[in-house]
Amino acid sequence: MSNPYPQQPEGARGGPPQYQATGDQYGAGPGHPGAAPPEVKRLLTLTLVSAAVYLLNDIVGMVVAATADTTAMYQELGLSPDQIAAADQAAGVGQVTGIVLLVIALGLYALVYVFLKKGRNWARVLGIVLSILSVVGTLIGLLGAMAYGGLGIVLLILGLLLVVVNVLWLVTAFKAPVKHWFAPRRTA
Repeated sequence: MSNPYPQQPEGARGGPPQYQATGDQYGAGPGHPGAAPPEVKRLLTLTLVSAAVYLLNDIVGMVVAATADTTAMYQELGLSPDQIAAADQAAGVGQVTGIVLLVIALGLYALVYVFLKKGRNWARVLGIVLSILSVVGTLIGLLGAMAYGGLGIVLLILGLLLVVVNVLWLVTAFKAPVKHWFAPRRTA
């Protein structure tokens, strides 16, 4: 009887030879990420926390913008009645645009989260870019938060919390174990 698999001795169980890939210090072998270090799990948690704070901040922002007495604010700024009417009309369009942008942002959060979980480095890079944009945009938005009075304080607190979470996300994304785990695998 001849053995169709010469790598195995006669009498061994049939089937193709089994190869064991050796893993690195994180259990990752060539071509797949393996077990994630704890920092990756933290990155995933921070992604969800950032999405939740972003959602809450955006909802509060929409409520504040819808309930604010913008006519009085515009009059204090010295706008004419025609300019006030145009600004009020633009605010309505802004609310619809805000909802569309919220849906897009939550979709991007979901995209980053799902593919971070799958070990895709492009998701980490996309998350880095979006976190930087979020920090810059939120800091600029904080400048006008106090114009809304009492609810402006809520916007200020949520905005600062979002900045802190995103900075923590960035720090975690650049840590060595995370960078190593997401690094492209080379097959030998």
